[in-house]
Amino acid sequence: MGIIPIQSALKRVWSKFDFRETKPADVSFSTAVSAAVPQKANRRPRTRAEFRNVCERLIRHCPQLAEQSLSKISPGDCQRAISTVFPTTRQQEKARRILHNLFEISLRNGFCSTNPVAALTRQHIEESEICPLPWEQLCTLLNTARQPEHRPCMPPLGLMLWAGIRPAEIQRLDWQDIDWEEHIITLRARHSKTGGCRHVTLYPVLRRWLRDYGKREDGSICPPDWLRRWKRLRMAAGTTPWQQDVLRHTFASYHVKRWHNFPLLQAEMGHHSADLLRTRYLSMRGLTNEQARQFWKAGAL
Repeated sequence: MGIIPIQSALKRVWSKFDFRETKPADVSFSTAVSAAVPQKANRRPRTRAEFRNVCERLIRHCPQLAEQSLSKISPGDCQRAISTVFPTTRQQEKARRILHNLFEISLRNGFCSTNPVAALTRQHIEESEICPLPWEQLCTLLNTARQPEHRPCMPPLGLMLWAGIRPAEIQRLDWQDIDWEEHIITLRARHSKTGGCRHVTLYPVLRRWLRDYGKREDGSICPPDWLRRWKRLRMAAGTTPWQQDVLRHTFASYHVKRWHNFPLLQAEMGHHSADLLRTRYLSMRGLTNEQARQFWKAGAL
């Protein structure tokens, strides 16, 4: 058989196959959101709520984006929508991350072939310094918590102050997460903000504080109606206005003041690096060595 007949035969074979790129389905932005929400079912309630809130605000305030085909949305469309709906840099960066996640889900669903948000520049957020709770306010808060009407708040207060556990994490903790023999508190992956498990030291001062309250074998660390009780305690102690993570920052600052051990503190806080500790969490202003000694001495406060 000659060369020309062979080429003709190959052309006939290859013509049976269509190698043209398959185009994604013509799906609108709002439809893609509706399809993505159920796929977040295994995430924490707060994460799901933030995802829905950001997407719903974009749909509500940018109707042209809501009805636009996902495959035709450009990086410029995404940037304009984010800047229009969200006024602050922090909100815009959160919206960028959520929108990026939406397009990644849509890629897996076959709704689009590219992620336009990947071309957007990540916003740089200047982290403001949060100072530890002033010594006098700290002593007043602890003394107020010992009063009968506020005693149910003692365990979560102690764990936020002497273990650096985040306010949102404290609501997921049970008494069973405290190992009294090993002197550790276990934050499981489903409890942690970052999604990773970590162990936090159960220091003597915290063991004493929890035993003074009356330790339990099981059940939630936080009492019923926790948020309302916690607000009443802070108002009774005169510690308002209140910064959300001030007790966690207080824990970090007094930890460094006493032990100067950044690797240990990083592990206790559950941070991937020490950069955030140095730039935002640590404030030595007004802290004395004697206060740090008293802070970590069981029964001193």
